[in-house]
Amino acid sequence: MIKLSNKWDYAMKAVVYLWKNSSNLVKIWTISEKLHISESLLRRIIANLEKSDIIASVKGRNGWIKLWKEPKDISVYDILYSVWEELWVSDCTKWISCSNHEECYTTEIYSLIQKGLTWILKLYTLDKII
Repeated sequence: MIKLSNKWDYAMKAVVYLWKNSSNLVKIWTISEKLHISESLLRRIIANLEKSDIIASVKGRNGWIKLWKEPKDISVYDILYSVWEELWVSDCTKWISCSNHEECYTTEIYSLIQKGLTWILKLYTLDKII
């Protein structure tokens, strides 16, 4: 079973919040309060989103954050990847080689599922979700 973490959920919610408030420069504590997310966790998520060029920020007491990219240029995959979410269907699709590859009957189907999942996550951009 694929289970995405709260970290990814919070990253998605923060990016959507920034998109909906794109006319404003938003403070992290505002998002924290509005979305009921721990501010310290949100700061780590924001740092990851910034490293991925999804958002921009000005640090400091009067700091703010905003979307850096257009919603059409931000995929669900980009957000997942920015917070280092595991995107593997199974261990089989994670490893380059498998010692049991010759006798395994699931490798091909897992590989197809993995390709499909990645394709869908890259296909859906923020503007299509909202």
